[in-house]
Amino acid sequence: MKLAKFKTSILVIMIWLPLLISAQDCSNFCVWPGDMNNNGVANQFDILQLGIASNASGLPRTDIDVGWTAKEADDWSQSFSTNNANYKHSDSNGDGFIDINDIYPIGDNFNEKNGLFTGIQEGNTILGPDLTATLNQTTYTDGNLVTININLGTADKPVSDLMGLAFTLEIDTQYVQQVIEPVTWEFGLIGPEADLFLFDKWEPGLSDGIHFAFARNNGVPINGFGPILTVQLVIDDNLSLRYSEPQPYEIKIKDVLGIDSLETDLLITAQGDDATLLVGSTSVQELSDDIMLIQPNPFSDFIEIENKLQDNIIENITLMTSLGKVAYQSNFKNQRIDVAHLVPGIYYISIQTSKGIYSKKLVKPK
Repeated sequence: MKLAKFKTSILVIMIWLPLLISAQDCSNFCVWPGDMNNNGVANQFDILQLGIASNASGLPRTDIDVGWTAKEADDWSQSFSTNNANYKHSDSNGDGFIDINDIYPIGDNFNEKNGLFTGIQEGNTILGPDLTATLNQTTYTDGNLVTININLGTADKPVSDLMGLAFTLEIDTQYVQQVIEPVTWEFGLIGPEADLFLFDKWEPGLSDGIHFAFARNNGVPINGFGPILTVQLVIDDNLSLRYSEPQPYEIKIKDVLGIDSLETDLLITAQGDDATLLVGSTSVQELSDDIMLIQPNPFSDFIEIENKLQDNIIENITLMTSLGKVAYQSNFKNQRIDVAHLVPGIYYISIQTSKGIYSKKLVKPK
């Protein structure tokens, strides 16, 4: 009986030992596509490693599949200074060169974890004005378009020597009907676009967080302050059927990690914003052409907004492309808008007013 148990134990060891050795070897020699900092998970923070290692090259992998499995890979000549991860981990697609094509496995394998994952958050959540999310209004109601402007740095405290930034924008999706994609990146401070790796990821139904990251790909850090991106979403158009009292609506920024050219954490602070969701008798009113009119349509160099009620105050104007990208957005009461720079195509204008919302399809012909 004892001999049988001994043989069984030996058999179990023989089966599991190669797997244990393989798992141990992978902590040093294998890569998981998308996990560029080799911490056991693929997420937005890996974009920062991609920026530091951009344009580096080394031995390609034999297995260039990008599925979430361990891949054997020879070490390259360089490693990151902060976590000692070899540059080969940033070569997500295994072709031997680190470039924009290595971003895609991060998105495909997002939040996948292996046995090395420690569960430790990589970003900070420190209250302060370095990174801010600002809502375009203080109140919203059923079906309203919400614009969230993300700004980095201030005139009094500009960012300095920033090579990359990753963070999560937390929205309460129980009130949200749709997040409009794609996100609109602003390149005045962080650009031009050709000098950037850009990443955004939202998993509808799985998370209230929209994850963002950008990294400079040319080794030149940024300095200054200004807008970096805009997010738009639509409030549930059945809000008034679900709630009988106004609801607080808050957005937060969390898990912020910004690094300099030495890969040092800059401890960037962040703060969100809040608004009130009005319900019940304040349900949104769709305005007709009898109250508001856009002309000309089709348009060429400009459009004019004719507001036919003197007590109807324009609060926000948003013009979007057919793909959902913001082409024009303003909180000012401009009633003549210069659109000469827009390419021909179909556009949608949404005008938030004190009496309701006016929406219209517009066309710019070739």
